[in-house]
Amino acid sequence: MENDLFSASRLFFCAADIYMLYRFFSTMFKKKRTSKVTIVLTITFTILMFLENSLGLSWLNLMTVPIIYYVYVILMFRVSLTNAVAYTIIFYAIFACGKEVSFEILYRLLTNILPFYVPPWFTSGGIYFLLVEYFVGFMFLVYIEKYTRKLEISDNDSFAWYLLIVPIFSLIISVNFIYLDFPKERYMQIFMCVGAFLLFFTNAAIYIVLEKYKDVLNKVKIAELSLVKQDMENEHFQKILKINERYQCYMHDINSYFNSFRLLALNGDNEKIINIIDELKGNIKKETEIVIYNGNPVLNAILSERVIKAKEVSVELSIFVEKFLKIDFISDADLISMMGNLIDNAIEAAEKCNKGNRLVDVKLFMGTNYFLVLHIENSYSIMALKEGNRLLSTKSDPKHHGLGIGIVNSLAEKYGGSLNLEERENKFITTLTISCFS
Repeated sequence: MENDLFSASRLFFCAADIYMLYRFFSTMFKKKRTSKVTIVLTITFTILMFLENSLGLSWLNLMTVPIIYYVYVILMFRVSLTNAVAYTIIFYAIFACGKEVSFEILYRLLTNILPFYVPPWFTSGGIYFLLVEYFVGFMFLVYIEKYTRKLEISDNDSFAWYLLIVPIFSLIISVNFIYLDFPKERYMQIFMCVGAFLLFFTNAAIYIVLEKYKDVLNKVKIAELSLVKQDMENEHFQKILKINERYQCYMHDINSYFNSFRLLALNGDNEKIINIIDELKGNIKKETEIVIYNGNPVLNAILSERVIKAKEVSVELSIFVEKFLKIDFISDADLISMMGNLIDNAIEAAEKCNKGNRLVDVKLFMGTNYFLVLHIENSYSIMALKEGNRLLSTKSDPKHHGLGIGIVNSLAEKYGGSLNLEERENKFITTLTISCFS
């Protein structure tokens, strides 16, 4: 019997194994290599698999193939070490060990039932049967991809460990199937073959079900956080409406005050005028802290509330608002979300600095006739966490607080603009640009 372990056909099947591994992970995780490096790594690991397989030792395959898979995944994809372990074992249980064991038992059954001989996989004659095995495995992978592509899988998710319960047990059972003597009774042979294939398909089915369950849990969690955020925005909106209502009351009475000032001035009662102005100024400052930055009352209320907040935490907040801003095209709720979130973040970052260095500078102006620009510079003491080019929250509950920047990003896109966050020397710079003709 001619041994065909060291041949071009075996190299082809090793390449197929690496390619299927690549396909499995690429539907869930982002690549971190260029196309050229990807090709080089894939060829390298294919040759490594080929050399290892050429030894023809099953026990060695069982130990070293998962390690080869794992190293390839770590080098190729943006995935945590623990997630790489979990999903490599899942892949190995389904598309390597599970597939091979199922077809090995099927070939044993066919050898006993049919009048022709099914040659071993490591011989030239066995290559044709391997083609069937790999074709079925590849089509099964394509079927699974339809589900995994729709899932939002975290790069580092502890839930992945729960997915290993069935694959690990199936690996143990599959190994026992291989090393057990094939039963002599025909019904037991069929039972063993059916059991192996059921184990193969059940692994994939349970994996899909658990992944979809995890995906649903993630979406529910995001929805809950969004509702919390929405409640916070609604509460904030009501507060601003209240401030705006007070502001409008003062503006409504301004004519009455002017008429009173005129009569008092004609009578020469200047001291009385001063007393009324001082009292009025004190009431306005005490109740609303209103400063008229712009003709838009909601924008005035947003900025006035931040002035109060900044004073409470000893942050020096300076605000410049250019005259004749084009801002009426932004809805009140969106204005609160964008301006409020970004200025709040700046104040909270500055608050963590030493006293005397708690600075926030806010500028709102027209970049051109077509773009509205919110430019914020603030001091900070804690370096921002980064994931690639994306800045992460440094707050104690980043998953909750991180929604703010995400909302602003979405709204910036809604209005045909962009949000840019930048660290420069001792300042954190936020620039929100919005198209006036979105």
